[in-house]
Amino acid sequence: MARQLARGMGSFFRDCGCAKPTRCPHAYTIRFRNGLGRQCEEGGFSTQDDAIERLTQIYAEKKRIAPSVAEACRELGQSTVAEYAKQWRPRKITDYSTGDHVDSSIKVHIMPRVGSRKLNTVTPIVVERFLDELEADGVGRGNRLFGGRDCGEFWVLSVI
Repeated sequence: MARQLARGMGSFFRDCGCAKPTRCPHAYTIRFRNGLGRQCEEGGFSTQDDAIERLTQIYAEKKRIAPSVAEACRELGQSTVAEYAKQWRPRKITDYSTGDHVDSSIKVHIMPRVGSRKLNTVTPIVVERFLDELEADGVGRGNRLFGGRDCGEFWVLSVI
């Protein structure tokens, strides 16, 4: 039994051209706005109820986040990786030699590749490509300084 969705929860649909959509074997896809206001899609739901359940879960998660936290994430997402790195580095308490190593890795590896990107455009695929480039250039795992601390949907700098 399908339930009614509240305004702003999102939508669900089947993206196929089947003649009889009620007996269509294709999966449902949901479309919604994430915590940063960007449109997202998730697929693979076998029934309407599964799709609606996921939309309800996403909506509840968005409502649980305090408005001030969501606004902070939006503001942070507008800064570039380079701007964030300048703010992030002084907060990391490290000994002298480790600090120099981190500064060097940021300057040599991160800034040329993704320094100009806005944080809200850094997705897991961008991180994968970045790590692939490092690997292709022969950079060892110890020098990889990009990773996944999550604030909504974007990734930020973090020492792995």
